[in-house]
Amino acid sequence: MKIQETLAEGKTKKIYATDETDQLIMEFLDVIPQETSKKATLKGKGAINAAISAYLFDYLGSYNVPTHFIKQLDDNSLVVKKLDMIPFKMVIWNLACDSLAKRLGLKDGTVLETPVLELYLKNAKLKNPLINDYHAYALGLCDRSEMGSIVRIATKVNAVLKSFFYRKKLTLANFELEFGKSGSQVLMGDELSPDTFTVWDDVDTDKMDKKPFQITPEAAKTVYPKLHERLLK
Repeated sequence: MKIQETLAEGKTKKIYATDETDQLIMEFLDVIPQETSKKATLKGKGAINAAISAYLFDYLGSYNVPTHFIKQLDDNSLVVKKLDMIPFKMVIWNLACDSLAKRLGLKDGTVLETPVLELYLKNAKLKNPLINDYHAYALGLCDRSEMGSIVRIATKVNAVLKSFFYRKKLTLANFELEFGKSGSQVLMGDELSPDTFTVWDDVDTDKMDKKPFQITPEAAKTVYPKLHERLLK
């Protein structure tokens, strides 16, 4: 497989076209995601995210979850199916924490009776606003049948991953998913890594601070390796 050109470059990944027209290479970078434009890096971080993503995609595949993952190419890169991406991301909340807790006036860490699924339009100029399914239809982002597939996939992914993280003595507080189409089929795309999920530690249930895995430039040096060890051991 040969790289033809760079198709996209985000804060933490690069996407390359290949000589296989229906396959792409997704390269994970050593950049730590931040809200500001300031750039922070951590050597080996890209390899950790690639390994975790490959492992979780493969795990979801064993439960017949349709994803774009094909294989891990090298330490930092995955081979994935080329998708026509749907321009919104979905955030699935199992705990009311961070921004959701503030918006709903709930105590940080409140366990939700049912998972909350939110959609955010991928438009940086508009600051990625919160939308609902009717906005998605009105904007022509997807149709009702595709939205049904997206919700079914997301719900199944949440159930499978919650159970997986529970066995690792971690609570899956929230995570992000993206979706795309391969022909008429809706598939889960993007990544599954510490950059896209938030977990709380269940090892010490009496500990007041249950968020040792929050990623900041200062904590990144320990957070990524610890999550890599906990999830893949």
